Amino acid sequence: MYGTLILHANLQYAEIPKSEIPNVVNNSYIPVISELIDKPKVQVAFNFTGVTLEILSNEYHEVIDLLKEGIKKKKFELTGCGYSHPIFPLLPINDIKKQIEYNEAVLKDVLNYKPTGFWLPELAYDPTLPRILKEYGYSYIFIDDDLYSNSEELKNIANPYNYLKPNLEAYISEFLKTKSLVKKIFKFFKIKKEILNRCKMQDFYPIELKGVGDTITGIRAPRAWFVLTYSALMNYPTININTIKKMLSYQKNKNGLIVLYAMDLEFFGYRSYVEGHLVDHKDLGNMLSKLVKNDELKLILPSDYLQKFKPKKLGYMRTGSWAPYGSLDIWTQDEDNKKLERLCNDVRIYLNHLPPSEEKEKIWKLLLLAENSDGRGWDPIPERRLDCFSYAVEALNRAKKEYENTLL
Repeated sequence: MYGTLILHANLQYAEIPKSEIPNVVNNSYIPVISELIDKPKVQVAFNFTGVTLEILSNEYHEVIDLLKEGIKKKKFELTGCGYSHPIFPLLPINDIKKQIEYNEAVLKDVLNYKPTGFWLPELAYDPTLPRILKEYGYSYIFIDDDLYSNSEELKNIANPYNYLKPNLEAYISEFLKTKSLVKKIFKFFKIKKEILNRCKMQDFYPIELKGVGDTITGIRAPRAWFVLTYSALMNYPTININTIKKMLSYQKNKNGLIVLYAMDLEFFGYRSYVEGHLVDHKDLGNMLSKLVKNDELKLILPSDYLQKFKPKKLGYMRTGSWAPYGSLDIWTQDEDNKKLERLCNDVRIYLNHLPPSEEKEKIWKLLLLAENSDGRGWDPIPERRLDCFSYAVEALNRAKKEYENTLL
């Protein structure tokens, strides 16, 4: 059996103030990366946004040195991303390309690294992306398995005759909203049963996704396995490492790539899904060591796995994300988000009329920062949302001034 993890690092985190960045780095990034370098037979993938790498390079170079060490020892693989962690399906194609180019420039400058895989922020996908990503040399992406599974059966979720199977995020959302203790206990066991059923039946073989003008390999990332892995790390009486081993037994003699965890790095050592149950670097390292001890599970870098095993199935995935029911509403329906998008569109109009210049590139960078998804999605603290507004307003003011100068 083959397995992998991808740890996503983002210092523009919606719920974390900038004043907490030193604690995130010192309590999460440094100990986790150090732990994984030291563990035999452990290989993992990382995704660091371009903005995050810039902050680390300027202020926390120890993290950069650790990443370089892990890459050199072939312990780590990094993926591409949008520079500021935007929602790609909501962006014009020009903006998508700028986000990729700025991110690649940072990876080259900071780590001298060119990835072959790509992490889509919030796993938000649309069928135009395979061709764009292939143009930049990317061969694979991680995909939300629920979104893909629903796409296989239903091409149009607006059709009232279609039934959309809830993704696991919808179950978790329902559980968190429940106030009654009795109902909460009932829903906990309902979620546990759903998680175990999904893990048991999971298909881990990569898919070649059909897009507009090209295809790209999709590595299936099932939310059920992330929740199972993290719950086992918290060592609940009913979900622990033995539960993981049992679920792995259903994948025995299969060659799929089991994605054990594809979520935030910050959930190790800094914050937790459940208050009072902080999982740290030692917990993660010890679990991985136990899983690979008898060679029953081989941890492998995604690119190395895809050299051995090519996708056997051609599939289609509709536009969506890993939010409840695959929706993009979290980043579009809030009134602040609507206003932000109007400001960003005003900036784009001016940019379309500006000739190439150093000032134009500075305006572009401000726009990319304004497109950050964290200031728009889930539960951003005011600081993060106001950052997006500030970048958008500054970009608009500078774009307007630059446009007026071209008329003189």
